[in-house]
Order: sequence, then C-alpha cells, then structure tokens
Amino acid sequence: MHTQKTFCRICEPSCGLQAELDNGRVTRLRPDNSHPVTQGFACHKGLYFVDIHHDPDRLNHPLRRSTRRDASAAGANIFERVSWNDTISEVAARLQSVRSQYGSDAIAGYVGNPMAFNTFGNQALEQFFRLLQTSRIFSAGTQDCSNKFAGSEAVFGTSTLHPVPDFEATQYALIFGENPKVSHMSFVSIAAPMDKLKAAHQRGATIKFINPRRIESATAATGDVVQIKPDTDLYFMAALLHEIDAAGLFDNAAIAAHGKNIEGLRAFIKPYSAEVVAAITGIDADAIRCIALDFARAPSACVHMSTGVNMGRQGTLCYWLLNMLSFVTGNLDRPGGNHYGQGFYPATRAGRLRSDTIFFNSEFGELRHIRGALPGNLLADMIESPDNPIRALVVLAGNPLLSMAGEARLRKAFEKLELIVVLDIYRNATGELADYLLPCTDMLERSDINICGLGMQYQPFVQFTEAMTKPLFERKPEWWILNRLQQAMGFAHCFDGNCVDDAASVESAPDERTLHGRLDHMLRHAGISVAELQQQADSVKILPLPERGKFYSEWIQTADQKVDCCPSLFEEAIAQAHRIFAELQQEPANQLKLINLRTNYIHNSWFQNVAKLKRPGQQHNALHMGQEDAAARQLQNGDAVKVASPWGCIEAPIRIDATLRSGVVAMSHGWGNSRSDGMSVAQRYPGTNVNALLPSGPGSYEKLSNQAFMSGIPVEVQRV
Repeated sequence: MHTQKTFCRICEPSCGLQAELDNGRVTRLRPDNSHPVTQGFACHKGLYFVDIHHDPDRLNHPLRRSTRRDASAAGANIFERVSWNDTISEVAARLQSVRSQYGSDAIAGYVGNPMAFNTFGNQALEQFFRLLQTSRIFSAGTQDCSNKFAGSEAVFGTSTLHPVPDFEATQYALIFGENPKVSHMSFVSIAAPMDKLKAAHQRGATIKFINPRRIESATAATGDVVQIKPDTDLYFMAALLHEIDAAGLFDNAAIAAHGKNIEGLRAFIKPYSAEVVAAITGIDADAIRCIALDFARAPSACVHMSTGVNMGRQGTLCYWLLNMLSFVTGNLDRPGGNHYGQGFYPATRAGRLRSDTIFFNSEFGELRHIRGALPGNLLADMIESPDNPIRALVVLAGNPLLSMAGEARLRKAFEKLELIVVLDIYRNATGELADYLLPCTDMLERSDINICGLGMQYQPFVQFTEAMTKPLFERKPEWWILNRLQQAMGFAHCFDGNCVDDAASVESAPDERTLHGRLDHMLRHAGISVAELQQQADSVKILPLPERGKFYSEWIQTADQKVDCCPSLFEEAIAQAHRIFAELQQEPANQLKLINLRTNYIHNSWFQNVAKLKRPGQQHNALHMGQEDAAARQLQNGDAVKVASPWGCIEAPIRIDATLRSGVVAMSHGWGNSRSDGMSVAQRYPGTNVNALLPSGPGSYEKLSNQAFMSGIPVEVQRV
C-alpha cells in the first residue's frame, strides 16, 4: 500500500488529493493536508470519485449498436462489443461518408462540462473539430455560463477576463446567485470558500447573498441573505447603480481615466430607482438604497455572481452591471475589490475579440458563436432543418438529453441522425441512443494540469498530476481516441513522427510527452515546463499573487484599453430589458417562479450513478415549495403535483421548504433516468427531468450569449 499526490478535476478549486493504491489499484481518495494551497480542503464529491472509477456500470469497452435506435422505451437499445481497430475504422469511414455527401456542417459536436478539466482532451477536441471544418459545435456552457464570456468580451474586449473577488481584504461583498457551501463557487477557483467568507465576516466585513432562497452558505458566521424574486437581478443591480449615482458616489476619476460610454450606462439605470424596482424584485426600497450606499461607501467592496443569475433571461446584462458596480465605485483592480488572477498564462489575450462582425444570418435568424459554440437550444432545430440538417453528432463527456431543454423533442430529433458517436465514462441517457460508445479514461487514469481555473485563481498555482493507475479494461483518453480518428480519416494527428508511425496498430500507445509542447509554451510565462513541474515538491508551483495596477495597462483588451460602460452591442437587449420590466409589472401577484436547486448529492451525469448519494430524502428530485404557497393550494408534504409551464408539464412530489421566499419553487436538474439502462443506480432512482418545463428552439435563449433560459420559469402547480 502506498499513496500518490493528485488533484480533483470535478470543479474549479482543483483540490489536492491523496490516492491510496494497493498493487496499482486505487482503493481510496482522501484530502491532501499538505497541499500548499488547498490545505486539506476537499468535498465528498471528489472523495467519492473512487466509486465512479470502480463502478461496474462504467463504459469499459467499445460498443456498437446492434438494434435499431429506439428513443421511446427502456431496454430497447442493445450493443455489442467491438475492437478498437474496428471501432476507429468504422466511425472514421461513416464520418467521412457524411462529410463527403453533405458537407462539413452535416457533422456537429456537443461538448460537456467535464472537458474543461481535461487538459489534453480539450486540446484534442479543438483540433478535431477544426480539421472536420464544422461550425456546428454545441456546449454545456450555453446552459450555465456563456453569458459571462459574452459580457466580458463586450465590456473588456476579451471573453477570458473575469475579475475575481478579493475576500481576504474586502469590507463589503455582494454575492448573487451563488451558494458556495454547496457549489464551491464558479468563475473563481478558490479553496475552502466558506472559510474565506467566515474570516472576512469575523474581521468586520459585510457579506450579502442575493438569492431567492435562504441558502446554506448564509449563517450568523458568514452573512445575510437578501431574498430576491427570481430573474429580477438585473433591475436590482440597476437600482443599486441608480442610487449610488444619485448620491454622487461614482468614482469620476476612475471613470474618466479608464472608462467610456458612461452616459449610456446612466441612461439605462435612470428609470430604475429603488422605489420603482422594489415591487418587481421583492426587496424594500429602503433596503435597496441602504445596500447601495453601504457598498459605495465601504473602504473596499467586491462582487460576484454565478449560475442562479447566469441562467435567467438576461444573464449578459447582469454580468455587465455586476462589473459596473465594481468599476464605477473604483473597486476594480483595488485591494479588497475585484482583480484579475493571471495564473500561469495571460489568457486575456487568447480570448481577445478579433472581429467587429459578431452575428451572422441563418435560417434561425441572427446567430453567433460564443467560445466556438452555437445555442444548445437550437440543436434539435438544426437536426430537423429542411435546408441543411445535422446528420452526425459526436458527443464528448456530455448528456444533452437530460441537461438541455426539450428532452422529448431531442429524442425524436436524435432518431433522425445517421450517426451518433459518444465518448464518455458511462452509457448515459444520451449514450443509449448512440451508434458507437467509446470508453474514456477518468481523472485517475490520465495526467492533467489544473488548467480550468486559469485566470480565475484566488491563489494562483500550477499543478501537474500523473495518472494514478493504468487505464482499466479498454478505456482510452479522449485525446487518443480523437487523434486515432484523425489518423484514420487522413488528417494530421499526434501519432506522426515521434509517437508511432501511421502503419502502427490502433492498439499502440504513444508517448504522451509529445502532447506537452503547447502546454510548455503556456508554462514558459510562469518560468517552468512540464518536466520541471514534475520535479517540484508534489508537482505544485505556487505563483505570485496578482499584481494590482495592471488591469487597464495589460489585461483589458479593448482597442483603446477602456472599460466599455455601455457597449453598442447591447442596444437591442437593453430595449428588451425595458419591455421585460413592463411585463413583470403586469404579472399576477401569485405567479410562481421555478428556480434550479443545487444540492450536494448530484453533479453532472457522473454522480447520478453513485449509490452513496442516494440517501433517504435524496432518491427523487421533489418540487420544493414554501409553506405559505403550499397552504394556498391545499398541498401537504409528499403530495403528488403536476407542475406546468408554457412549454411542458411534469409530475413530482412536494417537499415543504422553509428556505424559499413566497412565490418561488425549486427543483434539481440532472434527473430523469428511467430509460438509462447503462446506469443501474440512476435508473433505480430515476427522478423527473425538470428540463421538460423549459423553452427550447428559436427565442428560448439570450441572443447576446446563446445562454438558455433555465431559471425563473413561470409555472403553475396543482395536485395530481
């Protein structure tokens, strides 16, 4: 028995772990107490990954469909085991056939969240789709964070500049739509965020969580919740800015030196005084004004927002105003405010806006790519397009059937595809409809670098991990699979030259060091290479804390190095924002709004099959409702109800939840596995796919960012 150091690749903190091994077999994962940054912090999700690694339901061999694709019932899809040689040859030939008959855009790709944590897999997928010359790439990012890429690009000139909050020095923190105790934060890679918040609160900092729920993160030791009505954060932020400006608390020196189009911002916020937005947001006008003035007058103040806001109808405008709260009060690039956490590579230049042409015309109206991705909510439409349909789909580490809106329509659309290829670690709901299932290695079976938090690290560090164990069965890393497909299709591939020659067997294993060139180029900015990093203690290098004073001279990427306080690109969205406000004013007082409920018991498709997480009370995704709203509908705990939106209907049991404000109901997503034959635990506890209530197709996403409308959904609830 011995231990090896590694780190978690499930969410952004990249927590240090120790793997216990017995004869090369990983038997346990535990926190790495000696890690210089995460210092023993690790959540149960990372520690439970060993259960996923050894799960008997894992996808372990290449599989080929042996029955006709059937999306309608469980047990209808049967697969047979095939060799890697045959799999690569057949998939490559079928992709080439589709491409030659219908053109490159007849092939589409869907990329799931886990690929962001997969150093070499992410690098390989970019090359793979570029060689295919397809423009039809879809991403899980359009379901939870693409608004931030669009907002940063418009305001700062780059999609990769996301100022992180300085909790250790701040005197006032506003946190929107984030529940750090459960999710450990997003777009800021921070170890033990609750400890940071408790320490800030203890030294006297004010912390306000803006959320429709009294979230688990808000305690006497951290801060208070201001319970807002769902999907109204834009107007609350506008009111804060309105009141700050009315009090003469804009930092005019900072604006004059580093900003432009400030009058456009002032024109937008002008109608939204605290009194005007109070009824819409559900927050008292005096409370709004107090928060605004306290924030602006604090010696230092920071802001942050996450998926609870991202997934609303106006996430990009919210991210704009969030950054404006930091900028116009002089807190951007100030200690205790928000700053850029560079990390080992200056990624802001890589995400620089390189063209003034944002949108292009299509049969679905004006569209754009965000970080290379189209709106996920148009996937079914593009498959069913009469003019230029998608005919083949390659899915990497994703589960669009359950993660996107409109499962029923997606199932019907998927039946029309000539080819579905899924690269994953499970045969998930989407995998059930695949023609080929290609088994991938997991994070314990591959080497990696903590690349996901690049540019967003609270304490910058770089860590390299070797694979903890050889891949079990016939699992292969994604970069290997994609490069083998490229090789079989006659494209450039990493097996040229130093790896193995083109005539070598597909079973050959190349030297992974040939993939380190791009990584070494990036690491040179931190004065290190992969080889040198491997020689460091624990393969970790602590990097300097971000320097203040460089934001406007080095990190911002607008042509004039000015913060755009009101981008012209927002003109149409601003007009729509005013219309939405008028609609909200006419909304019935008893209208229920559905929000997404984050829990500790599910994360992506991986964790749907972990038996340890199916504890009593966590075996179904109930509809959470406050006591007052339940009583008004004569409902009690456990009652079966029908939940209907303008776009769909589901049934679920009620769970009375005192944390919700009146008018708000909540459900967890990621359930609905009744037909997931390849995941026995998930199928035993299938739950309900709440995404059936969400809009899909044209008009169902934010045009600025391709972000799907997934939170703040109007619903009606009645007893079954």
